[in-house]
Amino acid sequence: MKKLSRSLLTLAAILAPCVLGVAGVSAQESGMSPVEFPYTGNRTAVWIVAQLHILFAAFILGAPIFVVISEWLGYRKQDPRYDRLAKEITKVTVILFSMTAVTGGLFIFVLLAAYPQFTTSFINQFYMVFAILYPALFIAETILMYAYLYTWDMWKGEKKGRHIALGVLLNLVCLLILFVINGPTSFMNTPPKAEGVSPQDFIAAATLWDKIANQSWFPLSLHRIDGNVAFGGFIAGMIAAYMYMGAKTQEERAYYDWMGFAAIWIAVGGSLLQPFTGLLLAYEMCDYDFSFCPYMMADQLSMFFEMQGVMIGLLFLAINYYSWLSLKRIEGADNVRITILAPIVLVVLLPVTMWVMNTYWIPDPMSLVFLLPLAVSPFLLGRFVPMTVSARTVIKIGFIVMLLSDAVWLTPAGFVATGTDMPDEMKLPEGWDYLASMPAKLSAILTLVFVTVVNFVLYNRTIKQGTILWGKIDFASQFVLIFLAFTSTWIMGLMGAVRSLLKKYFHTYSLVSDLGPESFTPTLSYSAGWITAITVVFIAVVSVAALVALRTSVARVREPEGSAVPIAAK
Repeated sequence: MKKLSRSLLTLAAILAPCVLGVAGVSAQESGMSPVEFPYTGNRTAVWIVAQLHILFAAFILGAPIFVVISEWLGYRKQDPRYDRLAKEITKVTVILFSMTAVTGGLFIFVLLAAYPQFTTSFINQFYMVFAILYPALFIAETILMYAYLYTWDMWKGEKKGRHIALGVLLNLVCLLILFVINGPTSFMNTPPKAEGVSPQDFIAAATLWDKIANQSWFPLSLHRIDGNVAFGGFIAGMIAAYMYMGAKTQEERAYYDWMGFAAIWIAVGGSLLQPFTGLLLAYEMCDYDFSFCPYMMADQLSMFFEMQGVMIGLLFLAINYYSWLSLKRIEGADNVRITILAPIVLVVLLPVTMWVMNTYWIPDPMSLVFLLPLAVSPFLLGRFVPMTVSARTVIKIGFIVMLLSDAVWLTPAGFVATGTDMPDEMKLPEGWDYLASMPAKLSAILTLVFVTVVNFVLYNRTIKQGTILWGKIDFASQFVLIFLAFTSTWIMGLMGAVRSLLKKYFHTYSLVSDLGPESFTPTLSYSAGWITAITVVFIAVVSVAALVALRTSVARVREPEGSAVPIAAK
């Protein structure tokens, strides 16, 4: 309890300047001049601290979901490894709470110094959120997080259900924080509006709920929920990789090999939903103002989306490469076979989906009439087809299909940053322009997700029929785990920049203009440089926190040393 009291006092001291800074904003004089930040400029300075705060906040909001899922799996399966995984990630999360508070306070002060007049008016718009709701929920989350950690050993055995319930309560508070803070965030992109009324007059009469529940608020929240779950899983996988590399015994390697495996597959569950919630967010923003769409896809931000395609393609390829390396450590994997319908569907899925999407664009239900039977045919009809192929062959074919899907996703409408008055020689050859259409892009996304699901089903079938050797995985797999954590973090930074840049020359779109010298769309190279620097700083801080939190836990490994254990026996 003394540790808990000291920790709460420390976090309260860290949070107090944030609350006081927010409360003091409304007292600022509207005529105060902004501070000029050297080297970076004002906008980039705000960008750096805001993105760092968002990354830490995403982890401490997403990690509890990941942790409670792990603890529940351990309770249901009576497997102590899940419980140890959950507790170790909780220790890291508690350390990073302070970084979230520090970067949040720094963000408020930098924003106030760089844009005092806008900050004053914006805080006044959401005074209840920034001065009351958000600090109160953050303090509640802090208390629940520390209570969750320090009751871990007290509430076990018959009391384990009570501890899981406390974790569920913690996650409910985390979700409330996410939904509350996404109100002002989404408001900057899609402030509510009405026909026949000027935006300024409508906002002047709008309630706080009208401002929060704007058009992009709910899809942004959905996208961030599954994104935070995936993010927490990838970071947990990176932590497992560090511990595996530093393991001194076969016991430690066996546990942290398993931890990386469990973390990545929980992360994959969140990743499979992200393309669809991302498309929903893009759809709502384009519906709000159609000029967003060409600005994103065919104008100054088109190269950002090309880079997004590269990074997400690499993310899915790395996930499936990790599955391939995991499969190689399973004794008996060569004997696992699957119906030949599986590779046939993998090969034909991309062209068939592109044809269907061009003919029956979603939400036309006719698209499901063609695609759903094709997708489920290997699972429903496979038992009636005698011909089979090895699991390794299916994974190899799936890898090639993913490369082709990535190529379709990356195909641009033309080979310049904007499609305005594009010369014919810079356009795609006639007959190939459909590869740059949205139906083709959506087909590529669906194919990537389907191949990943097939590989997951195939992997599960393999480990049920074979014997997995924990701690015997190819050492290269640990670099894949670190790469996945870095890539997912980098993508968050990239798409955060895109969402912010959609405001163009506005602080709040169509309401508050930004006519300063930095009100322009930066190049991809400039943005990528800062995104990489922010990612490196975040990964470094998390790495140090993980090593500090887990330096003593390796002495309590609970897996039997050096034995190959059939999965069925677990």
